[in-house]
Amino acid sequence: MAKTVTLHTLQIVTFSTTLSFAEVISRLDNQIGKETTRGIPVSVTRAVTSKEDLEAQVNNFVGPSGFGYFNEFNHGRWLQLYSVSTQAVVYVVGNPLIAQSMLQHDLHGALNIPPRLLVLEKQDSAGTEVIYHLPSSVIALNDDPKLKAAAEGLDSKLQALVESITAVES
Repeated sequence: MAKTVTLHTLQIVTFSTTLSFAEVISRLDNQIGKETTRGIPVSVTRAVTSKEDLEAQVNNFVGPSGFGYFNEFNHGRWLQLYSVSTQAVVYVVGNPLIAQSMLQHDLHGALNIPPRLLVLEKQDSAGTEVIYHLPSSVIALNDDPKLKAAAEGLDSKLQALVESITAVES
């Protein structure tokens, strides 16, 4: 048995807003089509037989942001049992059509696709943070320029999503 450990620098992005946790979650749910589509079902990728069919199916399930809802982990709910009252939910969002633009170059990127967003209520309910791993820092792990360009494209799309859900309108 062989074991390899590779050192790598991870970049973490944090957006901070004065918006309430509930408002940020509501905006995120809207942008990823959570309430209208109930997420991208596993059957979408199992039942398709062509790229065109996959594209049509995925496009039916993504929200206005171009991302779809896959899953969520509500850590805040169970942490309350340990007297931690902060709300904290990890969302898994993505789009197989975006994913293929990276995975065709290096399947190791699948370890971090689809991306995850941590939506975290600030102390004393003073606003919300949205935190995520910068996709290019965890997906583009080799020198392939096409992989790097695709991962940086995901960086931009994810940033646009987070900016839209954390923006304070004046």
